[in-house]
Amino acid sequence: MRAVFAGLTLAVTALELPAPARSQSLVAGMWSGSLTDPYGHSRPVLYSVAGPRDSLSITLSEPPGVRPVAFADVHLLADTLAFRFAGGAQGSRVACKLLRLTDGVYEGSCVDSQGREGRMRMTPPGTKQPPTRQLFNGTDLTGWHADVPAADTNARLRSPFLVRNGMLVSLGEPRGHLITDSSYHDYRLEVEYRFAAAPGNAGVLVHASTPRALYGMFPRSIEVQMEHGNAGDFWCIVEDIRVPDMERRRGPPARWGTTEGKARRILNLTDDSEKPVGEWNTMVIEAVGRAIRVWVNGDLVNDGSDATADRGRIALQSEGSEVEFRKLSLSPISALTTHADH
Repeated sequence: MRAVFAGLTLAVTALELPAPARSQSLVAGMWSGSLTDPYGHSRPVLYSVAGPRDSLSITLSEPPGVRPVAFADVHLLADTLAFRFAGGAQGSRVACKLLRLTDGVYEGSCVDSQGREGRMRMTPPGTKQPPTRQLFNGTDLTGWHADVPAADTNARLRSPFLVRNGMLVSLGEPRGHLITDSSYHDYRLEVEYRFAAAPGNAGVLVHASTPRALYGMFPRSIEVQMEHGNAGDFWCIVEDIRVPDMERRRGPPARWGTTEGKARRILNLTDDSEKPVGEWNTMVIEAVGRAIRVWVNGDLVNDGSDATADRGRIALQSEGSEVEFRKLSLSPISALTTHADH
């Protein structure tokens, strides 16, 4: 499947579908989009859409220098775009089904004959990129909710999360998580934070889902560590991810796991990316498909793929040390970038 999505020349195989009761048309022209392989690697591509409504054709191109791939027998039934092709180094057969989203974008899965699944996204010409969203509005915690286990037995317990002087503050105690009400996928998250007093532990959790899945505290997720001195480590919390040089950075494979007592930590790539205590740090997290890429103050500190989740809520930790946040902004993206200052 990786070879299929690597831009090799593909031979088209007809998709056997019943004749549509009513056909729609796609906007002719050059569409943008992305391909994500089964291992979470995503890259931008272009689609040329042409032909009348009863004979649509789509040609995929991947610059630079890759031979275009033409998909024949394109079927558009209501809001579902489907086709099948075969090719790649092993001749793997791939079936794709994309669904129309509310903004006219088509997105869906491509599954090969061995059951490995990639993703495809097509955005029509002239579509405006959704604007950057500020997850923190600077005045209150609208759009977030707290999960603090100790509050279950003490209704008077103060929340460890508050707004102070226009900043979102995690006090560190009692311990818990501040979680977005909404779930997200395919985004670039920019976080500006600092340990204003004693440095310590905290983290940003991505793809968060089931609450209190680990130790009765941590939601199922992948943590991007903010602990002073270790910013950018991955911690696997009932979800998993792979990085190059796994044994050196995670330990013996026999100890790997995502639950209590297992080797869940994946070391970052640098030792000196953080600024001195009291100064503001910038952490950038890109999550596209099943890949997650992290920068701290412009340094690439982690780059993982083949994650076991590709969407979910975002959470901030209260984990022993006070942390101030002055920026939490999220921008939709369709492919990972190569540098922090996108």
